[in-house]
Amino acid sequence: MPFTPFHFGPAILIGLLALKYLDFPTFVAANVIIDWRAALVFLGFWPPPLHGWVHTYIGAALMSIMLVAAMTHVRPLIDNELQEMKIIQEITKKRIFLAAFSGTFLHVTIDAMHHPYMQPFMPFDLRPFFGLASTLELRAITFACLLLSFPAYLFTVKDWIDPMRR
Repeated sequence: MPFTPFHFGPAILIGLLALKYLDFPTFVAANVIIDWRAALVFLGFWPPPLHGWVHTYIGAALMSIMLVAAMTHVRPLIDNELQEMKIIQEITKKRIFLAAFSGTFLHVTIDAMHHPYMQPFMPFDLRPFFGLASTLELRAITFACLLLSFPAYLFTVKDWIDPMRR
């Protein structure tokens, strides 16, 4: 799924449902950052293949480490915006770490179901996830996740909507 919004659905839904364990903005960013190289290839600024080393678990781990380093510094700067959206979380390195790694690995796993040429376990030529779901099924699931994130968000901010529930 090169440079598409399909990863936002699972990222937002799981991020909201796991607010106790995962740093929300880090998890969403982790699900999208993996496509940086694919976006450059898609736009003609980088040579193919579309899904290169970043779309492997080793690449995802390296991207996670960089994301943890960045979010450790950036996360406090965006906390006010999150609070305005009524997403209140204590910022911890553990949540940032778990969000970065689980988000990037989720992205690679979803794409590995869809692209026959991806090698998520590179250097090994193993493709155990390919074909577990068709393109149509994956798009339906990721879109359903996006739709389900709206009620999940409302449930998350229910104290804001109904202050008597506090």
